[in-house]
Parts: sequence; C-alpha cells; structure tokens
Amino acid sequence: MKRMILIALALLLLAGCGGKEAAVSPALTVDGTTFTHESAVDEILTALGEDFTYYEAISCVYDGMDKTYDYGDVTVYTYPDGDTDQLMELYCTGGDVSAQGITIGSTKDEVVKTFGTGYTEEGSVLSYSLKATEAQNTPASLYFELEDDTVTAIAITAEHREE
Repeated sequence: MKRMILIALALLLLAGCGGKEAAVSPALTVDGTTFTHESAVDEILTALGEDFTYYEAISCVYDGMDKTYDYGDVTVYTYPDGDTDQLMELYCTGGDVSAQGITIGSTKDEVVKTFGTGYTEEGSVLSYSLKATEAQNTPASLYFELEDDTVTAIAITAEHREE
C-alpha cells in the first residue's frame, strides 16, 4: 500500500512539472500558402513567384549545387538530391508570414504559449525540433529568431544529413 501511495504521488508530481507541450509541426504560411518541412522546392518556388535573386554554390555535403532563392523577406535554401533539389530551409524576416498565428513582431511569451516549452534556446533562437528519422540527420524544425523577446524571423528546416 505504501508503494502504491508513493507511485501515485510521483505521478502527480510529474504531471505538475511540465509546461504546456503543444504538438509542433514545422509549417509556415507565406502569403496565404502553407509550406511544411516536406514541401517540394518546385511547389514553394511556384507559389512565391519569379521575382527572386538566385545564388548557387558547390555543395560541401552533397553532390551538386546548393541553391538560394532570395525574395527579400523570404529566402529558400535548397540542397541537391540526385536530379532534384530538396528544401533545406525556408527563412522569413517579414511580409505576410505566420506559424500557427505567430508572426514577425509576436513576443517570446506568445510563441511559448502557442508551441509549448519543448524548445531549445541557443542565443536568440528558440527551436522546436521533430525527432530525426536517422541518427546521422539533423531533424526538421520550426524556429524563431528573437530580438528583445520579439520575433524578428521565423523559419522551417527540413530533415537532412549532418554537414
């Protein structure tokens, strides 16, 4: 009986320790179109249009060219995977962008209220990551850059091999 009481007490204590843990999906809505960490690069580029500045460089990790499409407030980073390009990161610093209602200018408290306490914080970045499907991979994530506890950038990253 004493053991059952201790187990029940431990469970109650554990239940009270955690913050609000929200289900996090690396998704961004840009100009009314929602993209995820699994979105095809062609789909993203078609939705964002043809008014971009293009850069490419030989990939340090993959065979082929890493590519960058800069739309001003939105930047798309890709990496080569055979004959196709895969999304590495969709990075937004302004414009009509949101992640479950969080926008540029939202507060850190609003981010935590929406997405929970299951983030890592490095410097001025709050990052919510999924579990990687393979141990050597960097997981997909949704992250927020902050300045004075105010969101200045929102990005999603796709799962990819570590560099």
